Amino acid sequence: MKRIYLDHAAATPMDPDVLKTFVSAARKYTGNAHALHAEGVASRKGLETARTQIAGVLGAHTDELVFTSGATESNILAIQGVVRAAREAGIQNPHIIVSAIEHPSVLEAVRALVALGVKVDELRVDTDGLVDPRALRKLITPETVLVSVMYANNEIGSVEPLHEIAKEVRHARGMNASLYPYFHTDAAQAMNYLDMNVLRLGVDLMTISSGKTYGPYGIGALFIKRGTKIKSFFSEGIHEGGRRPGTEAVPLALSFAHAVLVAEKIKTKESARAAKLRNMLKEKILEKIPDATVNGNVEHLLPNMLSVTILGVESEALVIYLDAGGVAVAGRSACTTSLDGASHVILAIGKAGAVLSGTIRFSLGRGTTREDISYVAKELSRIVALLRGAGAVNK
Repeated sequence: MKRIYLDHAAATPMDPDVLKTFVSAARKYTGNAHALHAEGVASRKGLETARTQIAGVLGAHTDELVFTSGATESNILAIQGVVRAAREAGIQNPHIIVSAIEHPSVLEAVRALVALGVKVDELRVDTDGLVDPRALRKLITPETVLVSVMYANNEIGSVEPLHEIAKEVRHARGMNASLYPYFHTDAAQAMNYLDMNVLRLGVDLMTISSGKTYGPYGIGALFIKRGTKIKSFFSEGIHEGGRRPGTEAVPLALSFAHAVLVAEKIKTKESARAAKLRNMLKEKILEKIPDATVNGNVEHLLPNMLSVTILGVESEALVIYLDAGGVAVAGRSACTTSLDGASHVILAIGKAGAVLSGTIRFSLGRGTTREDISYVAKELSRIVALLRGAGAVNK
């Protein structure tokens, strides 16, 4: 049976050319990048080549890019690191603001801070999953040290108005006459489709991920704008400018950089192609399946993302039956810590009660074809009819 993979928001397969880069780099760079011998010097040059390439795409300085183990570590370093530094600077009651639909890694980092007495406010979203930048101004206080709003949501694909949010943060910074607040965005889902220039976006910290960009797993990065005060949560970090411990993985960094360069090169063309297929899937689902609705406004979604709620069926059943039919999709974020309960994203956009049971996410990729979309729509329609019929019999 042919497999159709529509869960690229959770993880992307490694690009074949990127895989070649990884294998080649693993053979070539055998030394520790901090060693003084020739092998170490070569590895250090390879690491800085990767850093330079990624920084170039982001419009950043090389010393503003810190390699991490992935987006989760980057998010934790950004959020907890800013609060730790603020407290060291004398701000005893730091305040942070996060959107209601952040990735679980952000929410878990925030919960840990709440347990330590940090005040947190939640920035609500509308029914399309979008924040209102004007509402942010009402939440910012003189003690606010950080605002964290993700670039593109990992469950429904809503793309947030970062430019407008950045303006509000800068306005507040000017009013406070201080360095704070900083603006962090989790951009793990954005690299393949959106503008990633940190100067145009106006961010102080930005999380990116290799495993969401057709690169290898196990590496990500955090952009930290020059002058941004941040203190690592690692007690003994001597690598990456003192931000974290552990020998840098040069082959991972170089293949990550290659993946970023590929994504930047094909971004415009691939975005248009993905959007056409996504819209085709949307139309077929709405045509074939009664009581199906799309979450979010397609004009403000990632071009490859489609979240659909279907009445009368359960999300888990849809995922399992589609998998049996050769189709991989997601019922919610693959990084959710609890399998019980409703998605916080779906709740945040106002879809409560029975509507929650049948929400699934399709995230298309570079290998998705029109034939794949036609098959998926047909298979989903068959499964929904089957499950609804079984439900009626059981009642």
